[in-house]
Amino acid sequence: MANNDDSDKTSLRSIAGDGETRIVQNKTGHQEPVDADQATRFTRYTASHNRSAGFAQARELVKQSQSGKGTLLKKRFLLEEVLGHGGMGTVYKTKDLRKVEAEDPNPYIATKILNQDFKDHPDAFVALQQETAKSQTLAHPNIVTVHDFDREGDVLFMTMELLEGHPLDKLIKAQHNKGLPKEQVWKIARDLFAALAYAHQRQLIHADFKPGNIYVNTDGNAKVLDFGIARAASKEAQKHRFDAGQLGALTPAYATIEMVKDEPVSFSDDVYALACVIYEMLAGRHPYNNRSAFDAQQQKLTPKRLDKLNAREWKALSRALALTKAERTATIGRFADELFPKRNPIAVTTALGLALVSLAGAVWFGYSQYQAQAQLQQTVAEKIAVAQTCFAAGDFNCAIEQSLVATSLDQDNRDAMQLLQAAQLAKAERADEEKMNALVQEAETCLSQQDLSCAQLFAGRARELNANHTASQLLSEKINKIEQQQQSVLAEQQQSIAKELDAAQACLQQADYECALALSANVLMQDPANAQAVEIKQSANLARQQQKSVATKLDKLLVEANACMKKKNYACAIAKAESALDLDAANKQAKELKMLAQETQRKLKETGFTIK
Repeated sequence: MANNDDSDKTSLRSIAGDGETRIVQNKTGHQEPVDADQATRFTRYTASHNRSAGFAQARELVKQSQSGKGTLLKKRFLLEEVLGHGGMGTVYKTKDLRKVEAEDPNPYIATKILNQDFKDHPDAFVALQQETAKSQTLAHPNIVTVHDFDREGDVLFMTMELLEGHPLDKLIKAQHNKGLPKEQVWKIARDLFAALAYAHQRQLIHADFKPGNIYVNTDGNAKVLDFGIARAASKEAQKHRFDAGQLGALTPAYATIEMVKDEPVSFSDDVYALACVIYEMLAGRHPYNNRSAFDAQQQKLTPKRLDKLNAREWKALSRALALTKAERTATIGRFADELFPKRNPIAVTTALGLALVSLAGAVWFGYSQYQAQAQLQQTVAEKIAVAQTCFAAGDFNCAIEQSLVATSLDQDNRDAMQLLQAAQLAKAERADEEKMNALVQEAETCLSQQDLSCAQLFAGRARELNANHTASQLLSEKINKIEQQQQSVLAEQQQSIAKELDAAQACLQQADYECALALSANVLMQDPANAQAVEIKQSANLARQQQKSVATKLDKLLVEANACMKKKNYACAIAKAESALDLDAANKQAKELKMLAQETQRKLKETGFTIK
């Protein structure tokens, strides 16, 4: 937003979110702790779902704010960088986490944190909330859009649209004592007249109109800021007795004598301030050397004549710059009529009679009305032409703003209305197209990571946005094709698994446990939860362990049987061999040992030897 010249009087508390006490600097420069419980309450961020990419991004931004990257207000507004300082407070570039969660391509707004004087004033919150509510009714292309006025603990703040361009006070400083080109000044002035006239029609007076509260966008159009502290014209609306001037919301250089004396505000106060701004744009300096109207009157200062202006223009500007209210132009409309319309007074001779004088007056009035109407239509035509150029260039925001001004000046102008509707429709279609492209890109990213469920989520959002959109249909077809391919691969995989399970079962039955284990392991690599493969693996492992145990016992019995044979204890050898055959009936070595022992024993008995 606008960068004011006034020095910042306070520092925003850094609200922590990690459960620790943070030390921050107050407006006197001393450090003070921030309550950790209060801090974590401010930064807690939850939602009813957790599958949204926007929500994930918002949650990550909250985590970053807790580590010191930005300050979070109301669990929603992430203050990222300072844009300017002023008497009211500090303006921050802000990311709205609700917009982030909704995947808005432009999630940025501006937040003005009001200074300590506003916080401490007993009527400040109520009064500023009332005035902010009024400013929210000012839907005009040349007035900044105010979203809301709120508080977080003792922090008072306002949220509004974020502008791109330069504050007028910086543009003027860059041309100090030279002034801006007259054509540029008139363009800006017309926007300022339109903004103040619109507000005054709604009985709302700005009361702090100055270059620092005016922003010139990159397209050259001007917007008025800080209607949030503007004051209503009726006495009833001022009964809260809140004096914005005492809290830095009154700039003496642009304040009338009446405002300095704390008298009720009037439309004439804004007329004077606007005249000062126009003079400053033209000359590159303040008409009264940055003195208040009261001081200028005391010092008998007068504005220096500007060579850029003709006699009529200088007269109009001088009247608006009058220090006394009685001599000053009373309304914005009268000021605009005197400065811009080219009205040539009709010379009337006194020699004509009263009837001729009356006739001449009627002719003059008719001619002046004709000129005013012609000027109005010319302005409307200019706005429509600019809007058409913007539309052709694809700058629909510009087209909407210009056609809005045209329709406000001529509500029956069909061209302006049709252009406004076409620009609004084109802007909406572009926004939908950009969102569609973003959804498709997100889905493509998911597919590149082989995350089909993620891709299906974004494809579903794309269908909700526009099921008939070509990109949405192509995306759905691509995902369906991948699903079919995956199903086909899955079916083939299931068939392969079934064959391997049958082969593993056969190996198990044939006591080929290594074969059974290898095949079951291969199945589990493809399907870790396959119950049949787990069962075969367990059975093969158990059988293999039992097989190893039997082999060990068998080897031991055969060793013992051979030892018995060496000792010629043939009965022992026969017993050991039979025990081995009990474990393995087909064991050839055990059979041979048994037969040898029995045959040796028989021969000994036939020869008469006694076996002991």
